[in-house]
Amino acid sequence: MIAARLRPVRRLLVGAIVLAATALAASAAAHATKIERVVSPGGIEAWLVRQTTLPLIALEFAFRGGANQDPAELPGVAQMAAQLLDEGAGDLDSRAFHERLEELAVSINFQASREQFHGSFRTLSENRDQAFALLRLALTAPRFDSEPVERIRQQTLAQLKRETTSPSSIATRHWWSTAFAGHPYGRPTRGSLEAVPRIGRDDLKTFMRASVAKDVLKIAVVGDIDAATLGPLLTSCSDRCRPRPSLPRLLPPRRRISAATS
Repeated sequence: MIAARLRPVRRLLVGAIVLAATALAASAAAHATKIERVVSPGGIEAWLVRQTTLPLIALEFAFRGGANQDPAELPGVAQMAAQLLDEGAGDLDSRAFHERLEELAVSINFQASREQFHGSFRTLSENRDQAFALLRLALTAPRFDSEPVERIRQQTLAQLKRETTSPSSIATRHWWSTAFAGHPYGRPTRGSLEAVPRIGRDDLKTFMRASVAKDVLKIAVVGDIDAATLGPLLTSCSDRCRPRPSLPRLLPPRRRISAATS
């Protein structure tokens, strides 16, 4: 049973180990790696590889659901939300939030793939409490202020315009839209030139409320932290998340292989 439960988080553990730096990886190779299951006081499950060689903590996490949960008429919502989570949260606007990240030497990144809304997090262990507080704000109280929203929108549109002249981008988009026609997998994860200008603050907030939930969360942690310390930090990060997501059930895709490859 334990082996089966480890399978969904192996990819996350690999990513966290990479983020923990080469020295940690070398140390892990020199000793038998122990993967420890941690359950926080709030019921959040995580998988921990403790390494004390360097005073670093690396965390990878993923919520089930991602770009495949975009509204059919607004592809790109999940990806745009991911790019905006470190652009202000709580009482910190974009500039103040980035200044805090820099002061504490914290790295937080978010991405949306077709099936996951995921992120990575790195901090010095001495700054862990303040760093986890910033992660909590980003996940549970993003601001989506007008200035960063418009800035990210223009960056996304510029990238989409460049892709219209890229043969590989054109081919990739055509393959997905043809192979999975009529299914959320067929939509462009970054959005389209028609949809991105229409994505509003309410769309971003609706996606976050629907997707960020405890029972679709997977977490892997590597670094200078023990289970007793990690558990309460995970609870504090997720105490404002809803227990379950409000995501529509996706039907299995029917891939049109012959049409996509002809």
